[in-house]
Amino acid sequence: MNSPQANALRYQEHDPYALRLPTELLIAIVDQVEADEDLLTLAITSRQLHALSLHRYFTNYDFDPNSTEIEIHSFNESRYVLRALALSLDVVGRSIERLSYDCGYSQDPEQMTREVQLLTEYISKLASVRRASLRIALNSNGNVKKRRDAYIVLLNTILEKRCSDIRVLASQFAPTTYESKDMPRHTKPREWVKDYWPVHHNPPRTQHLTSCLIQSFPRFLRPFYSHTLSINSTCITELTFKNVFGGGADWSTMLAHLRFPRLHRLTVTYGVIPRDPFIKFLTKHPNILSYFEYHHIRYEPHPKNPVRRVALETIFKDSLETLTTSSEHINNFFPSFAVFSHLTDITINIEEHISIFSSLEGALTQLAACVNKITLTLAISGTGLGFSSWFMKVFAPETWTSASARPETKLHCVETLIMDNGNWGFAGALILTHLPRWIVLFPELRALTLRSSQRSYIPVQNFSNDDNDGSEGGRRPGDITAVLKDTCPGLYVECITREFSSRVFTFDQ
Repeated sequence: MNSPQANALRYQEHDPYALRLPTELLIAIVDQVEADEDLLTLAITSRQLHALSLHRYFTNYDFDPNSTEIEIHSFNESRYVLRALALSLDVVGRSIERLSYDCGYSQDPEQMTREVQLLTEYISKLASVRRASLRIALNSNGNVKKRRDAYIVLLNTILEKRCSDIRVLASQFAPTTYESKDMPRHTKPREWVKDYWPVHHNPPRTQHLTSCLIQSFPRFLRPFYSHTLSINSTCITELTFKNVFGGGADWSTMLAHLRFPRLHRLTVTYGVIPRDPFIKFLTKHPNILSYFEYHHIRYEPHPKNPVRRVALETIFKDSLETLTTSSEHINNFFPSFAVFSHLTDITINIEEHISIFSSLEGALTQLAACVNKITLTLAISGTGLGFSSWFMKVFAPETWTSASARPETKLHCVETLIMDNGNWGFAGALILTHLPRWIVLFPELRALTLRSSQRSYIPVQNFSNDDNDGSEGGRRPGDITAVLKDTCPGLYVECITREFSSRVFTFDQ
């Protein structure tokens, strides 16, 4: 990789107007310049000063323009390098592996637009951008059309650079005030792009995109999404929609005109969507989805009839391997699990409300039909009541009848169980008392992982009934592992938190 000194010498050789001064002297001069504006002014004075000035500029912000991973945030100093990147000649023809740009949640609208334009100038010089992640600001202040056009040009410029993986996120849910008033709401997608593209700008027709994540569905981006997904429909293998809380009708209209013959992974989470049009979209992709994530969905309009589950069998039965969903959808959306011939990994997302555990028990009953040995993950989605409260209900004298009446005893398919207790972690004597009693209900369980998401919470193996033994936090290490060993001989137990490495405990036969 060329140093700024080498670049300065190279520019001097090829630039008839270069300063005929020793490079060491020029470096000494540049080192005395402190103001950003002065460094940028020097950078456009001559090719020789260009390399030296921008090197000093990037050094001031501890930024490496030669990195293959570029990360810029509007809410910290990294945003200041955009002007230098837009000026730089040394980035021309470079390829980067990953680009990440976060415009922040709120800032001056004109500054935001200018940053997007500078980023576009920089990307236009590159040879390729393999992966890109953008968080855009949906702000109704300032010159909305100018900012909207800037975003569209930025996104298309990224796609022109042979981008294969793009993630477009919004800093807030799409407000109606930010939607263009002259765009019809429910027309055919091919009509959405009429008079849509910015002046003197044509969208790319390249087909390199294989993975696309769309978070939020703001109206001004719907034509872009429709066009991009249509152009790349034969290439896309992974598709994600999240936070579709506005424009559900347009979303379903768009999907009605799309088919992805190579689609293997589909995620639809957190949104308000029409149910039946989505099912029709699924039926166009029989036996190709190996991964499906579907939860936190509300239907609008409210369906008049239950799902015809038989119609969904051909979609998943010979391809689906991994499913992430909620107990409500297991009970009310999916067909019998007996038809899933390849399914080996199931995650059930659980809300923190105690009433949700009732539907969980129904979902566990449905899983008994699985034909393969599976890994089952029960994940509480946030801080809340946790498994302790569920165990209190399960083993309460007024509700407990016999072990054989529990759905867990029918789950011969579950060989590995992962329990994620949300942000509260695993804690308390209730877990110590009830967890082993519950685990033993699974007839063929071989491995157990207890997972929590906060560094501050001690993994379950450190909790004891004795709160007065003088150890740190009033807990004596090892008791829960001993109880599990006695209750479930031969069980492999792993206790982890997401933020740091796990400790593994294996109990020999």
